[in-house]
Amino acid sequence: MAFSIRLGILLMGIFLFIVILELVRRKKFREELSIIWLVIGICLILSSFADRVIDPLALRLGISYPPALVFILIFFLLVFAMLYFSLVVSDLKSKNKELCQKMALLEYRLSRIAQEETSAIKD
Repeated sequence: MAFSIRLGILLMGIFLFIVILELVRRKKFREELSIIWLVIGICLILSSFADRVIDPLALRLGISYPPALVFILIFFLLVFAMLYFSLVVSDLKSKNKELCQKMALLEYRLSRIAQEETSAIKD
């Protein structure tokens, strides 16, 4: 891989890492959600040197085309990210449902209190 490509990938990874850290610092991005993006930033930084590791590893694993190993790793990383975000969405959905139920109960209690007050005023 050419030096300029390595440098470009390295700078993109560092830029992504710094942007995510800055978003977390400014409280624009939650810490638990930023972990995946920080890992992706680190992977980008490390991928600038990956061909020196991937080529021998792919040959050792019996993969004749080393970039195929990169695609396999990216596929598993994306599946892991989708699973993680699915868990987050599922948790948010259950919390939202619980919050709606509590709000409905509070509205019901408030309307009953208002009815009792209007009936007490009429009497």
